[in-house]
Amino acid sequence: MLNTTEAINFQFTKRDEIYSILTVLSSSLSVFGGIGIIAIYLCFRDLRTCGRKLLVYLSLMDALTAFGNILGVVWLLCRAGTTCHSVYESMGFCRLHASLTIFSSISSFIWMIIIGVCLLKSIIWNMPTFARTYMKVFYLIAWPVPGLVAILSLSLDVIGYDKNIASWCWIDPNTPAILFWQFFTGKAWEMTAYLSTIIMYSVVRCFLFKHTNKKSLAKSKKNSRKAALQEANLKLTFVPVVFIVLRVWGTLRFLLGNLAHYDAPWISYLQGVGDSSQGFANFILYCALTDKVRERVFSAICLRHRIQHPEENIRQLKASTVETQLSHNDATRTD
Repeated sequence: MLNTTEAINFQFTKRDEIYSILTVLSSSLSVFGGIGIIAIYLCFRDLRTCGRKLLVYLSLMDALTAFGNILGVVWLLCRAGTTCHSVYESMGFCRLHASLTIFSSISSFIWMIIIGVCLLKSIIWNMPTFARTYMKVFYLIAWPVPGLVAILSLSLDVIGYDKNIASWCWIDPNTPAILFWQFFTGKAWEMTAYLSTIIMYSVVRCFLFKHTNKKSLAKSKKNSRKAALQEANLKLTFVPVVFIVLRVWGTLRFLLGNLAHYDAPWISYLQGVGDSSQGFANFILYCALTDKVRERVFSAICLRHRIQHPEENIRQLKASTVETQLSHNDATRTD
């Protein structure tokens, strides 16, 4: 049990309030985005490609990470308030959201690397069935490994929080070899994802750029091939950029805090938004900004509207028929 007086006397600063609000807003959008990607994949059979299946798994983990961040904000509110401080006192809630975010974050990094490897194999090595062939291997890497890390953290009782500041539950500051545990439960996986993502997507982009400008392409296929490669190239540009731009602020804050003891408010605000926005960014890139997905969803909505309102459709059809007949009669009289 924790000290009740500490929970009651704890007060949020203005910075803590802004950080919590930004985190909840971005996390809520990411949960919505992840659910949207999964729903589109399940509802439209013609969109169930192997690549989108990988995106579904990535989005599921990003949504879980965002949900874990929302639980972290709830825990902080319970720490500062008096209505739910029993949640804070038990530490069970703290361990729950910490282990959830450890598992989902590491799994998300692994799925990001897997998608890069599949893209590399498919485009450069011309192995379009690579992802489908090794999907079971991906399952054994992307879920059991993060689960093992989370279980070890719980069983060895290294999860805690900094009692002197507004701190989320992660690794207890009093844990021996704290840097090892911080890297082991997230930061090492995150930095590996940065490096591997930059390398793999840079190689793929260079390959696409080279073949887009290759003069040996047949003239009959040149225009369509070039357009397809340019579109794929543009899409690939956003993959590492969005991932790194969103997640780098938490890493930067971690490095500056440990190496230079520097922690400015603007870094924490960017971390609050970035660490929780990956799911929503994926939804925007691969659903809202993808023509095939957007058109498929709109056509399904319009079809459902027609089925639900047949009387309106009949009235519109009769009205159009009457207008056609009237215009025909007018034309006959004019003749």
